[in-house]
Amino acid sequence: MDSVLFYEDECGDHCPTENIDDLDYEYDHDQESITELYDYCIYPALNGTFWYLVPIFLGSIICNLAARIGCVPHKVFHCISAGTGIFMIMHYASGCLHLITSFVVLFHGFLYLPAKYRNGTKVFLPSLALIMYCEIFMPPAEWHKIRGIIMITVMKATSIAVDTAESNEQPDFFEYNGYMLSGVNAIFGPWTSFESYVNLYKNTKWKYWWIFVAIGYLTLAFFCLCVSNCWTSWVLSDSSMRWMVAFRDALGFRTSHYFISFTSSALLLTGGYSLTNTLVTKPLEIEVPRSLVQVVISWNIPMHNWLKLYVFRPGRKQLGRFGGVIMTYLASSLLHGLNFQFAAVLLSLGFYTYIEYQLRNLLATVFDACIASKQCSPQKCGHLRTPINCYWVVLVNSAFTVLAVFHLAYLGLMFDTSESQETGYSYSHTIEKWSQLGFASHWVAFATYCAYYMIR
Repeated sequence: MDSVLFYEDECGDHCPTENIDDLDYEYDHDQESITELYDYCIYPALNGTFWYLVPIFLGSIICNLAARIGCVPHKVFHCISAGTGIFMIMHYASGCLHLITSFVVLFHGFLYLPAKYRNGTKVFLPSLALIMYCEIFMPPAEWHKIRGIIMITVMKATSIAVDTAESNEQPDFFEYNGYMLSGVNAIFGPWTSFESYVNLYKNTKWKYWWIFVAIGYLTLAFFCLCVSNCWTSWVLSDSSMRWMVAFRDALGFRTSHYFISFTSSALLLTGGYSLTNTLVTKPLEIEVPRSLVQVVISWNIPMHNWLKLYVFRPGRKQLGRFGGVIMTYLASSLLHGLNFQFAAVLLSLGFYTYIEYQLRNLLATVFDACIASKQCSPQKCGHLRTPINCYWVVLVNSAFTVLAVFHLAYLGLMFDTSESQETGYSYSHTIEKWSQLGFASHWVAFATYCAYYMIR
């Protein structure tokens, strides 16, 4: 169950931009023609977003050129990387520049403390202090806008501290600042390892195919933006059935996440990262999932890897499997800020995932069938009954797919476009939304657990 991490990146890498006015386009849902939809929503969204992204893509190209030109010394490359990052933060979120730079400087000193002061859970203390400061002293609207940038910085700091502690090799001043302030992923993310950053200037070969892949990523990003901002509300109005509205709002939230994910993938490629490091999300495995486990893994792959490497596995070694899960949940909640709605969704998803994982593994063992949460390899499936030779295996897996879509609609309903998104969603907003649906998803999860308890 190592891959079952109790998190859902509801805020994640798209927090810095989801409330910026440049990306908000109000559309009058009474407009019915496709022409009006294009004129009043699609074109303004695409045009405004394109020009909004131009500076950060130019910064990524500059970083890529600095890494590929052999005559540029490594120290100069790191200075360019940090310089573009500082410019991007000033341009997109100037309110957090002093926080980011102060944290980067102080954390560099933290790396040189004796090992006994920065090992184990102590490595999280500086990051926790930064997040608590933002939670307590910053206005909620401002904190909500910059939370994603702070999250990426905290994840980088934690990973570099753990990695250098294991290797006993500290990065030099230029490498450290270039990595922490890199303009390629300072704003949109995602998290990348220090090793992948260092490899940027080690590989000086020019490859032009990345241009076409980056354009493909950006095309998908703009398509998802149109679906999120325009098409969902045009197809399903507020007068639709309650569950259809819930599915619409959840789909709008998910496609907004895909927009940020594909944009960040395009930025990584533009900045010189290899193709293997640019995959952020897998929409098909989320929209038509085999299980909720697959959703958790595919939602934000870099964050999944970060939680698994730096939280879940160390926590499991020290506190056991259950303790590792609790630590992962707490770490994910803290990264997203001390917000009841995030915590409620994360905890619910955690229980849903655990129950489904246990029940399906039990059923797979009892019936010797390929119906577990994780799909068997076609070449190495050890079950007697598989989707190829048994029709009801397909039916069971399809039923769990429908159940996962049902849960995602219920959980994603929380993140609508109400005024609460400017400051973060409150306790009352969460309870009100779920009560409108009769807490149906939680009751279904409880019934699923009862079925598991009786079968075992």
